[in-house]
Amino acid sequence: MNIPRQKTETMSTNQYLSMEQLTMLYDKSVEIINKKDRRFAPLPAMWRDKPTSYWNRIRTNYSGFMIPYRKDFNGTEKSAINGNILGLFFNGSLHNKSKKPPTFSYFGNQRLIVNSSFIVNVHQNIYFVDFYCHNLRDHYVTLVVARPGSVVDRFCQRHLMQINVFNNPFLKIVNGKLYVTLGVNIEVFYTDIVDVNRVIQDRIGKFMPVTFRGKGSKEFGIPKNLACKVCNLW
Repeated sequence: MNIPRQKTETMSTNQYLSMEQLTMLYDKSVEIINKKDRRFAPLPAMWRDKPTSYWNRIRTNYSGFMIPYRKDFNGTEKSAINGNILGLFFNGSLHNKSKKPPTFSYFGNQRLIVNSSFIVNVHQNIYFVDFYCHNLRDHYVTLVVARPGSVVDRFCQRHLMQINVFNNPFLKIVNGKLYVTLGVNIEVFYTDIVDVNRVIQDRIGKFMPVTFRGKGSKEFGIPKNLACKVCNLW
């Protein structure tokens, strides 16, 4: 099996958001959380939605290993991770009334649900990366989870804002359990290989069908909505 190596910094560093700009983006995300919904809710599991064909390909071509792929250009154009690091997106966004995951998906008809402690735990570093929207209404915060000392982690240390896993506005561990904000949508870019067969076998996760809506994700991602005054810096 050919596993891609993490290779970073394909862009000139002056094309990235500066730390000052990243801090401004962070502050904007906290501001909208404070205005919209400051509550947290338990997040026992996170999920990844893909078409049945994707999961069949994982089983057939990659022996059940879900291999990280290079981050596309979704979100803020100058985000340092765009085109630079490899990972897998997991969703952690709960409905602010039901406090449950969405019953539909824009990305596929099969949902892999994984215990959230498998993705975010005290043995990982977590970084704030992006705050964006596509439609002026639904805002997203992107977080990167990296193994300490890994290539991705060293890249993140230089270009992103590390946050405390026990105390941050988005996703935090309290008394051994993970909690997520209800103020914005949270997506996590997990930067290690996932052995899907082992996840199922060890009962860390399971598959379930989900209603598919829309046209799915675009090949290179969707840039953030530049008309939004909430999540743009300029």
